Amino acid sequence: MHGIDLNSPIQYEFASFRFFEKKEHHIERFCCVNVLLMVYEGVLRFSEDGEQVEVGAGEYYIQRKNRYQAGELPSDAPHYLFVHFDGEWSEQPDALPYRGSFDYTKLSELMQQIDTASHQKYVYAEQQYLFHKLLLSLRQKMPSNTLADRLSKYVEENIAAITSLADLCEAFHYSMNYVERLFQREFGVSPIHYINDVKIKKAMYLLETTSKPISEISEECGYFDYPYFFKRFVQKTGVSPSEWRKIIQRNPANRDF
Repeated sequence: MHGIDLNSPIQYEFASFRFFEKKEHHIERFCCVNVLLMVYEGVLRFSEDGEQVEVGAGEYYIQRKNRYQAGELPSDAPHYLFVHFDGEWSEQPDALPYRGSFDYTKLSELMQQIDTASHQKYVYAEQQYLFHKLLLSLRQKMPSNTLADRLSKYVEENIAAITSLADLCEAFHYSMNYVERLFQREFGVSPIHYINDVKIKKAMYLLETTSKPISEISEECGYFDYPYFFKRFVQKTGVSPSEWRKIIQRNPANRDF
């Protein structure tokens, strides 16, 4: 269970703030919709199909639809926003995780707007817009400056200059073994796999948005051996660079590669 699929339709239903009294328990029910909970004060406790969950201040949690919820344990006077909505769940890495943190100081105004829009019956399109805006805000990662983040950013900004793992290690003065372990732990793939994926994605973008010769795009993405670029591109997309350009120009929405 990773989270909500942001590539599938998401249907907003209703939102409201909720304020628990001391030692109040979560309602007992079978819930047929997803519920986004954003706690900004206190601690909310409940169970889903018997599994205990605790959500503290500055955390969000998405209750999954078609599960039995109960409040066996008392909560610690939580204040939170809840949103009922329908959406699909996905294991894909670009899904919105079902649990995470948020900055209440930055999102409090938007949360208030959503509550107001719901209770004052704004037009549905505006309520849906505000909810989608909130979901996208939650999807944005908190500012981070870890080594993994710096390596990722460096790859994206210097893609043409990086031709091997040694180039990356030399720029950061770390051993190859250390960088290998770091990429496997943080991204689930080897550094070379990650670098090639960034290169091919940039090539796909340039093929779609420019009329540059494919050989020029290959070099701009750091592939100075065209046959190697061709091989990598076919492995990623299943078609040649020229064929991909034709497909995407005929139907820009066709990106299932």
